[in-house]
Amino acid sequence: MTKTILRGRFVVSDPALLPEAGIVEDAGVLVAGDTVEAVGPFEALARANADAAVLGSDRHMVIPGLINAHHHGRGLAAIRLGVLDDTLERWMLDWFAQAPLDVYLDTLHANLRMIRSGVTTVIHSGYARTPHAIEAETRAALAAYVDAGLRVAYAVGFEDRLWPVHDEDGRFLASLPAELAERTRTTFAPASAGDVDEYFALMDHLREDYGGEALVTLLCSPSWPIWCSDAFLERVAMEARRRGLGIHTHALESPLERAWYERCRGESAVVQLHNLGLLGPKTSLAHGTWLSEDDIALVAATGTSVCHNASSNLRLHNGIAPVARMLAAGVNLGIGMDSYTLNGEDDMLEEMRLVAALHRQPTGAPFSAHPQSGDVLRMATVGGARASAIEARLGTLLAGSAADAVLIDFAALSHPYLDPRVSPIDGLIALARPKHVDTVMIAGKLVLEKGRFRGVDEAGIEAQLAAVAARGPDSAHQAFAALIDELKPHIARYYETWALEPAPASFYQVNRRR
Repeated sequence: MTKTILRGRFVVSDPALLPEAGIVEDAGVLVAGDTVEAVGPFEALARANADAAVLGSDRHMVIPGLINAHHHGRGLAAIRLGVLDDTLERWMLDWFAQAPLDVYLDTLHANLRMIRSGVTTVIHSGYARTPHAIEAETRAALAAYVDAGLRVAYAVGFEDRLWPVHDEDGRFLASLPAELAERTRTTFAPASAGDVDEYFALMDHLREDYGGEALVTLLCSPSWPIWCSDAFLERVAMEARRRGLGIHTHALESPLERAWYERCRGESAVVQLHNLGLLGPKTSLAHGTWLSEDDIALVAATGTSVCHNASSNLRLHNGIAPVARMLAAGVNLGIGMDSYTLNGEDDMLEEMRLVAALHRQPTGAPFSAHPQSGDVLRMATVGGARASAIEARLGTLLAGSAADAVLIDFAALSHPYLDPRVSPIDGLIALARPKHVDTVMIAGKLVLEKGRFRGVDEAGIEAQLAAVAARGPDSAHQAFAALIDELKPHIARYYETWALEPAPASFYQVNRRR
């Protein structure tokens, strides 16, 4: 079996032990096949494995592959397709009405950019971009992951009561002119029992077809509980347990979502999911921006993970998730990019830097607790690994770990000067850019070497994707976009009647007098 040694001035072997331990200096990672065989002093590993190829040097840092814990496979940024930032509920409708892109090309474009920033695993939250195309689009996206060599936990999304607003009793439809109400009802017709059966049959077909793909794991995904009936959610819990699958869903992302639960259910989404049997160690919740203290305690007690999406939350008016409080409570946290980062580039290193900076409040003694660099790297590795429900041992570089690793050019990162008192983890979080990512290995295979992709024409993919986008929307999407434009003033009036106070106890007090 071919063996490789990944050499580094610093090797981050176990982010769970940071900051006290978990880093080995002047070390190497011995890779055999798709697995880490040993970690130790480089000279000793090299002597004992004289035939092993050596990648890296004493100018490099070796870290476990980063895990993007929530994404939608959208490579072209929304603004490039004419969709500007807005409140989530209004923005989402424009997002759905985007010009249809080639799912394979768009996902592959996103994958290559993620790899450039050190991502080796993605939790992909799958939406069908075109109605009734869930199977074709899922297969196209999975093909993009396989061809990129990127590990994926693919959450196959489905919902059985999608509406243009948060509405359970038909109040919104009743407020519309009769003809507009009928077109809206037809366009957003709820799924039938047969559709639900087909969804679980599709899950079985996908498991059969991709069972041999080592880099593909399938998850069940009730896309957003607010779009799902209790009956469907309960069935997801049952079917996922029967198949041994993980669950990934959105939860308490926006203030309007929180308000809907207060108005219509009198309980939070977390309580709903728990009562229906969906919470647990194989379940991850995207966002969790509006979790209460009780929600946080319940998530921690059940071993459920939360995938934090800092950029997306800021851009879509959703607020700042109580990450410091969740960490203190023992909640497992991952970091996701949601296909909507601040720079629009699917740059995981930049997203980690934002997480490190965002939760620093000007309160406390002298200031509130906030995630340190070690916390952020843990979230982006072992935290995301647990959230993914992937059985392979991800997020560490220890004997038996999956050989998912990233070589960072630490000397270039440190140029022109880095004080030796700065820890390598602080330096990584504060300064690393995609240009410092030298090599990326996934399951023992090099997908990026010396900044170049192996076997993938990145420029060609971008050109093909641009050509598809330039065609503009087809007639079906044009009609949907026209309907959305017609509904927008009615949606604005509908939400104006919502009483968003009293808000839950505030976790953040930026620019607020005590």
